[in-house]
Amino acid sequence: MMPSTTRPEWKKGAYRLLAVAFWLLAWQLTAMAVGHEFLLASPLQVFISFVRLLTLPSSYLAFLNSTLRVLVGFFTALCLALLLAAGASRSRLIHELVSPLVALARSVPVTSFVILAIILVSTRWLSALIAFVIAFPVIYSNVLEGLFAQDKALLEVAAVFRVTPFRKLIYITLPQLYSYLLSGAVTALGLSWKSGIAAEVIGIPRGSIGEKLYSAKVNYNTADLLAWTAFIVLLSLLTNKILKALFSRGREALTRL
Repeated sequence: MMPSTTRPEWKKGAYRLLAVAFWLLAWQLTAMAVGHEFLLASPLQVFISFVRLLTLPSSYLAFLNSTLRVLVGFFTALCLALLLAAGASRSRLIHELVSPLVALARSVPVTSFVILAIILVSTRWLSALIAFVIAFPVIYSNVLEGLFAQDKALLEVAAVFRVTPFRKLIYITLPQLYSYLLSGAVTALGLSWKSGIAAEVIGIPRGSIGEKLYSAKVNYNTADLLAWTAFIVLLSLLTNKILKALFSRGREALTRL
């Protein structure tokens, strides 16, 4: 039987804490079994590294640089995907021209893009480029699907009553497109973080999280490696929540128009 969805909130929280405690214990036991910190650091060692990194100014510079580059790539992909999806929904030619690029971006390994990008562009903005390449097809496909799934009856009514394009966009298209766009954007943002940091590890731009990860790996410092990984997860979750809040505010603003 599936777990009840009406379980009290305190029980849900208790189960989550138990799950976290279980995996922390499993991690600790595994680290003890391995017996070598440079192979697998314990949870306590990772926590100590986490706190130590928070005291270093260079850590905040790395946070800022990597976050800026990943978000630049993501928002550039978001804007371009919206424009091209809108065009592809109306023009068969645009649809056919963009489709091979989307298929290519979906199928080619990230490593291949990174190596090619290192040859063509500066490693400083490598993560932004890779984040763009990975995020674009996800957002484009979701938005295009949402545009094709619009209620045709509503569009016909709007045409009969000669509703202006702006009003049709605000009151018909955007409300129906919201869930598709939000789903695509959230997924693309998570992938942008993963691919962007992976690109930094390969390109090793100075003052980035990728450089810190590479340094930890070269020095066999798994405590720092896992601490930086925790930072990446937290930054990804934070930007994800901010993105959802922005979309929610935008939806509320549309309902008040």
